Amino acid sequence: MLNKKYSNIAAGLVLVMGMFGGLTACTASNPVSPDHHTSQIALDWAGGYYSALAGESGGESTGQTGGAVSLWLAPNGGYRLDIENIKGIPRQSYTGKVKWLQGNEVDLLGAPPEYARWRVQENQLRNTAKGWTAKHVPPLVAALALPDQWTLTELADDHSDLTQKPPELTFNMAQRVFGFDGCNRLMGSYQLDADGKLSFKPLAGTEMACMEPTPERAFRAMLGHVADAKIQGESLVFFAANGKKLAQFRATSSHALPSTSRQNNASRPE
Repeated sequence: MLNKKYSNIAAGLVLVMGMFGGLTACTASNPVSPDHHTSQIALDWAGGYYSALAGESGGESTGQTGGAVSLWLAPNGGYRLDIENIKGIPRQSYTGKVKWLQGNEVDLLGAPPEYARWRVQENQLRNTAKGWTAKHVPPLVAALALPDQWTLTELADDHSDLTQKPPELTFNMAQRVFGFDGCNRLMGSYQLDADGKLSFKPLAGTEMACMEPTPERAFRAMLGHVADAKIQGESLVFFAANGKKLAQFRATSSHALPSTSRQNNASRPE
């Protein structure tokens, strides 16, 4: 599902390249036509980009590390930029529209000048002021990280009350996951196989004893059986290897990309 839009983009790229495929070397009486193939025309720039920024959070004098930048570029010209642990600030988020400069650079309108200008390169972006290089991430990784939080709405074979302290998951583009199982906090990582299917590595967590009944055990057990995930509009659905639906979440607390419509803003940059 997530790849359908990107396959359409690739088809458009082939068409554009075909339009210029007949150009040949010039002679004195036949001047060279200008090369109009720019990053903006290519259309494969859309999606999510991530960079870990070691040493950026507090500078060498403090010895702090762990800064990161996450950037989503939407085909309709919107962007979202998250800067984490820079200048002592845990998180700064900016959204707005993109302005293309000469077809190979983007200016993120509304972002601070040192974060705003990026050169579009093959599978990466380079910040012209800071020198940061952000790498293109798989579409599912970018889509999982776009909402600030996914809240559980359904859990197979479990009838716990999900209206009180429902389990939650938050993903980032470094393929880390953080969450709450209804009783304790969770943290760890997930992985994608060659086919883009998602699975969780064993997650660490706190060990508080909760007096009220919670879906804690069923939720943790479910994560161990996840073999695939799909994003359908504002919903995230986990599946087992046999195709059984294990759980469903809804996107909440989302700083979505600017879009003409909120439909599908959790699933991909519109």
